[in-house]
Formats: sequence, C-alpha cells, structure tokens
Amino acid sequence: MSVVGFDVGFQNSYIAVARGGGIETVTNEFTDRCTPAVVSFGPKNRTIGNAAKNQLITNAKNTVFNFKRLNGRSFQDPVVQSERANLPYDLGPLQDERVGAKVMYMDQEHQFSMEQITAMLLTKMKEIAEANLQKKVLDCVISIPSFFTDAERRSVLDAAQIAGLNCLRLMNDTTAVALNYGIYKQDLPAPEEKPKNVIFVDMGHSAFQVSACAFNKGKLKMLATAFDPYLGGRDFDQRLVEYFCTDFKSRYRLDVKSRVRALLRLQQECEKLKKLMSSNSTDIPLNIECFMDDKDVYGKMNRAQFEELCADLIERVLVPLVAVMEQAQLQPQDIFAVEIVGGATRIPAVKMKIAKFFGKEVSTTLNADEAVARGCALQCAILSPAFKVREFSITDVMPFPVTLAWNSEADEPNGCHEVFCKNHSFPFSKVITFYRKNPFVLEVFYSDPTSLPYPEAKIGEFSVQNVSPQEDGEKSKVKVKVCEYTWDCECVLSCYGSES
Repeated sequence: MSVVGFDVGFQNSYIAVARGGGIETVTNEFTDRCTPAVVSFGPKNRTIGNAAKNQLITNAKNTVFNFKRLNGRSFQDPVVQSERANLPYDLGPLQDERVGAKVMYMDQEHQFSMEQITAMLLTKMKEIAEANLQKKVLDCVISIPSFFTDAERRSVLDAAQIAGLNCLRLMNDTTAVALNYGIYKQDLPAPEEKPKNVIFVDMGHSAFQVSACAFNKGKLKMLATAFDPYLGGRDFDQRLVEYFCTDFKSRYRLDVKSRVRALLRLQQECEKLKKLMSSNSTDIPLNIECFMDDKDVYGKMNRAQFEELCADLIERVLVPLVAVMEQAQLQPQDIFAVEIVGGATRIPAVKMKIAKFFGKEVSTTLNADEAVARGCALQCAILSPAFKVREFSITDVMPFPVTLAWNSEADEPNGCHEVFCKNHSFPFSKVITFYRKNPFVLEVFYSDPTSLPYPEAKIGEFSVQNVSPQEDGEKSKVKVKVCEYTWDCECVLSCYGSES
C-alpha cells in the first residue's frame, strides 16, 4: 500500500511519499521536485506540468493555469469574473452554471470543468508518484487552503475521484505544515504541562494564511486561523508588471497589454526579477529581446523601489497576524517560534514585517516549498494501516461558523442555532433533539456571509425521514447527529434522524 501526499498549489505542485522509514519529496520526469499546475491542449495530445508550462507563451489560448481559485465556483462568481480578465484562455458557463475552460483540443472545441482540469493535474501527479514508488497509487491526502468553503472542498474531492484517487483526507495547508514541524520534535512538553505555541505563516503565490498551534508531546491543537485569500506572490509580481507596462509605454511607445504573448513574457521576467531582488539590494536589470514589434526592451529595479511599489501589500501582511493573535488570545511573549513557509515569504520586506510584529526572528527550519506536501504524506501514513507511525493526534479548527435552521410545526416558531462557532475544534459531532410528528428539513449555512471568500452562504439541506407520531398521538423524540469531518471538509454535516 502506498502513502502519498499531494500539495496542489496555485502555481506549482509537490508530491511527497513515505519510503524507507521516512518522508521524501519525489521528482518528476524532468528531475524537478515541483510540477507546474498547468495543463496545455494541442491538436494531437495533451501535456501537463513542465511540458505544458513550456507551451504557455506559444499556445496561450489553449493552456490552462491559475485555475485553483476557480474550483467549485459558478461562472457569474465575482472572483471568476475578476480572474477571467487576467487569463489568456477563455472561461464560460457549463450547463449547471459552473465555470469551465474553453480550449481547442484535437482540432475540436472543448469545455472542461475545473474538476476535470484539476483531475488532469492529479492524474499527472499520481503517475509521477507511481513511477517513483514502482507501485500503484490509490490512497492519498490532498492539501487545500484553510479558507476553502464546502463547495470548493467538494470540488477537489470530485477531482480526486475522477483521477482514480481515494482521498483519505483533505488537509489544511497550515495544519499540514504544523504536523511536519511537530511530529519530529523530541522536546515537546508533557500533555499536562503548558504547551508550546507556534505560529505558522504561509504566503504562497496567491494567498496568505496564518495559524496558531499549541504543541504537547504526541499532539497538536490548532488554536486559530486567519487569512487573506487575495494576497500572495503574484500580487507583488503584478506591481512590477504594471510598473514596466507604464515604463515601456513612455520610453518605447509599446502597449504591452494589447499583446497576450508580450504580457506573459513580461510576467515571467518580473517573477524572476522579484526573486533576484530578494537576495540582492542593488539595481537588477530586466532585458527582453524581440519583445514587441522586433524591439528589445530594457529596464531596471532595485529592492528599495520594489518595496515602495508594494508598500500597501506589505502593510496587509499585518491584518491576518493581528487577527490570529486575537482569536487565539495570545500575546507575542506567549509565542515559542514563528515558522514561515511559502515562496512569497522569501521577500525580505514580508519577512521583516512578520519578525517585527512578533518581536523575534522568524524561523525557516522547514522547507518553504515542500513542507505542505510532507505534512500531507505524514497524515496519509498515520491513516494507513500499512505504516507504523508514532502516536500523534491532530485537532484542527473551523475557519467559519456554521448554523443549522429548521421549519417548525404549526404550533411552534421556526428555529435557528449556531452549531459550530469560528475556530471550533474538529473532527467533532453534536446531537440535537427535536420533537416532531412528521419528516422535516434542516438547512445548513455559514453564519457570517460577510467573512466568506465565497458568494454562497448555504451549504446544503438534509431531509430527516421516517418520523411519525407516537401511538398516543404525541410527538416523537428525534435525535439528529451533526458531524464535521476533516476527511470531507470542515463544514460538511451528516444528519440523520432516529425515532424513539
């Protein structure tokens, strides 16, 4: 039996496996440890990963990338419409109004759902894992952002099913990082002692997540989580792109945004420039040959200019940090360490902002890119009966409060009850008792729609059947068990009735 963890990122994906008594990140056919989250369609075949990324500029209209944010959303979703404006390929509504990608494949127009696109990437990752393990891969744990809602998580589960994977659990990114950090620690306090509090900060290509975690020997407990779903490395890249678009228009009279290929090339060069500025404070040149109209272009930027361009983005880093400390009811002196992961945390200004807020140096003991995948593989090993792993319990938290509503019978007012508050621990279950004569319906929704990074607050409806009056005509006692499961999603509720 194989043990595999998949970190499906916005830009790149990583695969970790349990092998030889440890966890290792495996390489693809290009000997790269990361596989680009890109799917390209051509007249004869379909390519995924590195080969697809190589076609990004030459086959832009048929190359799908940056699709993670589109999972589980409708075409009319404001996030989809915002993303659509920045993508070279076309998006359109499917029959059920969900968003789909329109491409030319095998000389015919096709429209693939986001679940199908994600499944293609997962299939590629599955093949890479099988090539490394030399055995069939079925069971896995897949990472998702902590702010994903029920619909988005179900979308990922559907994609895993299409790819022929048995997803044992969907794991929040920062929870996976915390597991990877804590399971190897030998100096954790005993269960009865005061825990070690660690902050995990993850800024990837598209989102920023922060979690507070308490560690004791053999267990971790997430205390709180906060996030900015719209702050990541690509936002810093975009500031550079906007700057050079304006610069080239004034100096070379080139309208970069009018040409898709030119804009994609500039985005790639700006990302490289950002990485160079992270390790060098002097002027860094940006040169692109035959950029537009056979013109070569030149520009330059230094770290000070870059930080000035992105001053407001850097300030936004503080908001989730403040929120997570307030929710966890912690002070900076209560924090044992601050661990940072994710590619965008390498930006010196971001790192300094985090360090200044907590009043201590940030720690980089974990691999910034691979920590999530390794945590997912560890979780898969814990769930697998084929592997022996030291006892380690994981208690996560719910990012959004969940409410249960119901229609009462004629002689009673309708009811509503918040069953899980924000940062409620899970997995967890509650039993609610009703007195009814007839079947009834329970509606589940997120309590605070304003805090959701998703337009639909409703999660679903559950019908409680086989309810009838007692022999004397009185109401029957019906117990409904409301559950939340980490392997499904943070807010999927399984409701069933039992008459007594």
